[in-house]
Amino acid sequence: MNALGTESTDAVRSSIASLLRVGEPGDGLLKRLVDEIGPIAAHAIITAVATGETNAQEAVAGLISAGTEATGTGAVDAAGTGAAADGTGAVGHGQLSEAIERWAVRAGDTTGGGDLERVARIGGRLVIPGDEEWPVSFDDLGPAAPLGLWVRGAAGLNAVLGRAVAVVGARAASSYGTKCASDLAWDLASSGVTVVSGGAFGIDAAAHRAAIAREAPTVAFMAGGVDRFYPAANAELFEQILPTGAIVSETAPGMTPMRHRFLLRNRLIAASAQVCVVVEAGWRSGALNTARHGLELSRQVAAFPGSVYSASSTGAHRLLREHEAELVTCSDDVLALMDADAPTLFDQAEDSRVRSGGSRFGAAGGQRSRPDPVDDLDEREKICLNALSATKALDVGSIGSRAGLTVADVLNALAALDLAGLAARRDNGWVKLRRSD
Repeated sequence: MNALGTESTDAVRSSIASLLRVGEPGDGLLKRLVDEIGPIAAHAIITAVATGETNAQEAVAGLISAGTEATGTGAVDAAGTGAAADGTGAVGHGQLSEAIERWAVRAGDTTGGGDLERVARIGGRLVIPGDEEWPVSFDDLGPAAPLGLWVRGAAGLNAVLGRAVAVVGARAASSYGTKCASDLAWDLASSGVTVVSGGAFGIDAAAHRAAIAREAPTVAFMAGGVDRFYPAANAELFEQILPTGAIVSETAPGMTPMRHRFLLRNRLIAASAQVCVVVEAGWRSGALNTARHGLELSRQVAAFPGSVYSASSTGAHRLLREHEAELVTCSDDVLALMDADAPTLFDQAEDSRVRSGGSRFGAAGGQRSRPDPVDDLDEREKICLNALSATKALDVGSIGSRAGLTVADVLNALAALDLAGLAARRDNGWVKLRRSD
């Protein structure tokens, strides 16, 4: 029986919501149990143990008995693997009873409906396999695939992750690293590629901000609940992601980020993208963990080179030295990896930009079009522009708070935006000027 296909969708969704609180991210044994008997039955068994109606050993014995009686019907092993008979699935796993006891500890006060309502109140939703929005790329994770994903934001996951690049790197990034990440994300977003990252300080934040400044969708994967932005200092950034992008987590609402959840979150970042780019990473950077997941999933992995004297680039250089990553220096290199079956020469890449109406020429036979003034802005100026409002004048302090820039940086950026015709000073502050198409 395929529970997701035959049981009530609402009941399945509620059960999965409960199971996401019961288990930890990436719990392969729980995933296999759900695949074999369905989320409703799995949740019922765990709840029965939690309330003392039965114990874990009796529950496992009942599953084995049911599997024996239903041999050949597929009632226990919906995937058709013969798990109950040969012991390779959850039902035949020697540690299933211990796992049920572990899950039951959290199941006593678990109500999936409560989590669904909690997330719905903040404009979120639970996306599960079988939903139109479910990104099929996560199925590549196999037993480590998430049971479901909590999502906030206007973007539909399946749509925006159809063509996506993960941009990851050090939290304590150098100015060189943030510049590389910002430029890369800006150019990828300009090419219609969704930028995926983890919402952290440093490289992650630079990549997200650049995509937002380009008014393109970006997706941030969280290690905690989608109702608790982490890090809190990036709350403004996360709010800016929501109108066009998405914030995603498999961790239940209200749960806090923990070290192991960050590492498990990284597999989702890797699975969601066709290419994983490490912009800057130290010897023990968490970004390397994301790259490893990408390699295991047969994703393209790339890295930016840095100074040989910089500790912030030792991890990226190790990936390159061990031939685990391709060396890239710009978006064209990354796009070539996405379209590896059709490698592009340098002169062809230039012609492609001409034909697609890039920043240098228009689409009509090399005829020069009016350049986009935003393309000439530096990172701070782009971030400052994105922080401005077209309808409400903001003072310098408010702009700095929204953009995460110092007053001096804001003043310099505003001067450049004024000269470019992108912003204007009013009596009560600064506003973004609307550009005509």
